[in-house]
Amino acid sequence: MRATATVVRLEHLPEAMRSLHALSRLDYVDSSTLQTSDAASWSAEQWARAVLEDGPLVRRYGFIPWRVVLGLRLGPSHAPGYVHGWKIVGRGEDWIRLEAASWLMTCNAVARVEEGRVTVALFVRYDNRVAATVWSLASTFHRRALPVILYQGFRVLSPAPMAEVAQ
Repeated sequence: MRATATVVRLEHLPEAMRSLHALSRLDYVDSSTLQTSDAASWSAEQWARAVLEDGPLVRRYGFIPWRVVLGLRLGPSHAPGYVHGWKIVGRGEDWIRLEAASWLMTCNAVARVEEGRVTVALFVRYDNRVAATVWSLASTFHRRALPVILYQGFRVLSPAPMAEVAQ
């Protein structure tokens, strides 16, 4: 079953998603989409929390690489105004934008809910010359993990028996 599609590069993202980052410049972007008839049953913030705070992969590893390898300064995990330490910096009726930064880079994570699908994208601006090298290694993991944790977020949100996932 093909539940997600991963997109790398800004020009491959739909304009509705591209317009939701708030960075002055983009050096990297990736995105995954989960097709499900139940997508709009939950808000973008509920999706973000399910993906970042509640999935089993997250509970086991706690985003240690974000803090240690990339040096991202994350806030409190479950505090108002934060989603797993990422600061909520923007939102609309069907989307939410989170931000985290380090000496290496500034990142916007965006979740957008539409009828029949949810899309999560990571937008990155390199703030240091070594960022591209460090992120080239970390991004491989991110591209592989994003579809998995998006699907795990769906499993957290969906009631049993599991809702339909479109192919």
